[in-house]
Amino acid sequence: TIEPDNAALQLRVDEITKKRAKGEATVPSRLQLELDTNPFLRAHLDKVKSAIGMEGAENADVFAEIRHRKDTF
Repeated sequence: TIEPDNAALQLRVDEITKKRAKGEATVPSRLQLELDTNPFLRAHLDKVKSAIGMEGAENADVFAEIRHRKDTF
C-alpha cells in the first residue's frame, strides 16, 4: 500500500503468489530484493516518505510509522 507503483514489488508479489500456489518456499531472499521491495528498508527514501505524508521526517520516525501501519493493517 505504500509503494503501489514499485515495479520490483509488483513482480515480487506475482512471484510469491506463483510459488505459494505450487507449495514452494518463498524465503530466504536476496538482500538486493529486500532493498528494492521491503518498505522497512526503504524508509530513508524520499518517495516512501512522501507516500505516507512524512516528507522531511527522520528516517527512524518513518520506519516507526510503517511499523505502526503494519500492526494495524
